[in-house]
Amino acid sequence: MKKVQTEYLSYKKAMEILGLSSYQTLTAYIKAGLPVIEVANSKRIKKSDLDAFMTSHYVNSKEA
Repeated sequence: MKKVQTEYLSYKKAMEILGLSSYQTLTAYIKAGLPVIEVANSKRIKKSDLDAFMTSHYVNSKEA
């Protein structure tokens, strides 16, 4: 059976992709500008938005 990938991630799946174990860390990312899509009581993060957010926060190792 072929696994279907979705562009819209639950918070749990987004945390899994990012390797986060703390919901508070994801909340901090959202407060820092990670876009969230909310419809009714469902909140999702678009995979491409997640990738763009992380890329925009890239720090050169010499600067860190």
